[in-house]
Amino acid sequence: MPRPETYRALFDPASVFADAAIDTGRPIAPQVYEMLRGRIVDNRLPPGAVISEAETARLCAVSRTPVRAAIQTLASEGLVRVRPQVGTVVAPLDEARLDEAVFVRTAIECAVVRRLAETGADLTGLDPLLAAQRQAAERDDYMTFFRHDEALHAALADLAGVPNAWGLIQSMKAHVDRQRLVLMSSIAGRSMAAYREHLSVLDAIARGDADAAEMHMRGHIHSVLETGGATGHDPAHDGNKRLRAR
Repeated sequence: MPRPETYRALFDPASVFADAAIDTGRPIAPQVYEMLRGRIVDNRLPPGAVISEAETARLCAVSRTPVRAAIQTLASEGLVRVRPQVGTVVAPLDEARLDEAVFVRTAIECAVVRRLAETGADLTGLDPLLAAQRQAAERDDYMTFFRHDEALHAALADLAGVPNAWGLIQSMKAHVDRQRLVLMSSIAGRSMAAYREHLSVLDAIARGDADAAEMHMRGHIHSVLETGGATGHDPAHDGNKRLRAR
């Protein structure tokens, strides 16, 4: 039976997995999971791409068992689907999951910055991350900026004494990041705008203004759904409306 056209995504597995570096001295399944998840998020494994368990294992020089375990985790997160007579397929973009992930991330990260503002957290340890972000933003290199952005948000949760909160967000936010990387990397100057949003959040924390810190963080998170400049309306509403029109 021929595969539906939806699942005939064109990609070169050898190229996609060429830089996959699996450390056999560490647990393999979590590494395979992170490797596959990263490639789904940055769209090297696009929606509809068929992931062959055997081919992935061969290209990554591992057995099929950790690949199977990684795929099971990805399936539980809604990032892949197992289709009869097709195999494991990268899931299409899911607006419902995106909305849910933004909701959860907003709730957690607003609580994080509010706690930091209320407790007078020392933010000086974040300076290297901010410097790296600025350098990437000045080059308008959103992919590099994205990695430093992730590190900053994780560091904020750690400073607030709730490092596992970021782990909870990570389990859901891939659905945001898949669309975020496509949208934001195409917008000139978006990295610098996000950097300035970070500065506004951190300035409010430093001043002990919990309400302002929460407001700036909420706007920052919702801005990932925007495709352009300021609209004068609620960012989450406008962003979702634009995504529905795509």
